[in-house]
Amino acid sequence: MKTAHTRVALGIMIICLLCETAWAQSPQPASDSAVTLREEDKPWNRGISRETQDAAEALFLEGNRLFRVPLFALAAARYTAALRTWQHPAFYFNLALAQLNLSEDVAARDNLERALRYGEDPLGAAQFREGQHHLRELERQLGQIRITCQTPGAVVTLDGVTVLTGPGSYQGWTTAKTHELTARGNKYLSESKQIAVAPGALERVALKLVTLEEAADANRRWATWKPWALVGAGVAIAAGGGVFHALSARNFGRYDEEVLRLSCANEAIPGCRDEQIPPKLSDRLSRARQQQTIAVGGYIVGGVAVTAGIVMLYLNRPRLAEQQRPSASGRRVVVVPALSPDVLGIAVSICP
Repeated sequence: MKTAHTRVALGIMIICLLCETAWAQSPQPASDSAVTLREEDKPWNRGISRETQDAAEALFLEGNRLFRVPLFALAAARYTAALRTWQHPAFYFNLALAQLNLSEDVAARDNLERALRYGEDPLGAAQFREGQHHLRELERQLGQIRITCQTPGAVVTLDGVTVLTGPGSYQGWTTAKTHELTARGNKYLSESKQIAVAPGALERVALKLVTLEEAADANRRWATWKPWALVGAGVAIAAGGGVFHALSARNFGRYDEEVLRLSCANEAIPGCRDEQIPPKLSDRLSRARQQQTIAVGGYIVGGVAVTAGIVMLYLNRPRLAEQQRPSASGRRVVVVPALSPDVLGIAVSICP
């Protein structure tokens, strides 16, 4: 029985020693006497009355008591309340240590930076070195993000917290993970991004919101003028075909008139053989036929160009970015003119 009691006592002693060792190695707050430097020439004391200092010190001491319990959340609340009236570096230091124990690393880094601003004087050499050590460790673990937005009135949020209103920029420390970045503005399309921030790195993000009209124009398949240029070219080619058609009709008419004047055309059995037709008239007939062929070709090519232009106008209608996602099949439509001695028209193919 004595042996069992001895083992229990030894176990309790070992646990107590381990707890004391862990407490000794954990971040220690600034002592209760850290606010004894109250000279008016100290930067953190200027403009602070003695009554205000006494009230803030009472909150600081209560925070220290809660820190040692330990009740870190309650201690942080007391330090925060003290800082509302007196921005003493020791208050920032102890608040930062409480936040470290609460895993609020970004806020702890900011408060450590404020605590170390005036050097060793308000904290003491040991606490100042400890603060520097914690600050270096935090900055190795955290990352930074720089956000720029030149859109007037755009509200930018980082993980749901507003960080700037455009135009402007923001830079701050953040945890090393993926963050949600959102920008919104009246008359603008919202933009949302996921930004991965690595430890010790600075991530830069530039945002520029666009209107609905700008987004639609930016996501056309072709420049706006291209389909209209194709339609205009088709009309011009068809009009050229009309000119050749008129020339062809005039030459055919003159050929017929001059052939009727030939003696062979007025015989009892009308009809002129090729050798009876003068070379000048034969050339006119050949020229009329060529002009007719060119006119028909112009009509075909012009019609195909106009049709292709109209198809392009339809395909080039304004689209939002969300409409640009490829279909599951990934297919696209290709429209090309089809012109050969035996075939004329438009060839439509669907490519994978």
